[in-house]
Amino acid sequence: MSLKEQFLLRIEKLAGQVGPLLEESWRDARQRIDDLNQALASQAVPGERRARVSELALRSKGQQAGQGSAKIHAFPGQEKASQDSDFEQ
Repeated sequence: MSLKEQFLLRIEKLAGQVGPLLEESWRDARQRIDDLNQALASQAVPGERRARVSELALRSKGQQAGQGSAKIHAFPGQEKASQDSDFEQ
């Protein structure tokens, strides 16, 4: 076996051992960065605005799902008038 072949085998063996460690370290670092990003975003937005943004996001998702023009009707036997859904404002 030539010196070049021995060198390539050692490199491949080393890459097989180091690769999983690097992947795990990268996942840990990425998770820490994501956590930090969420914490900073949470501190940057005041609580009352955060609640309003959540409400608007849910309303938007409801409209995208086709719930924007829904009518709410009473159960049969009840005499309550129908009303528009809360999604439209």
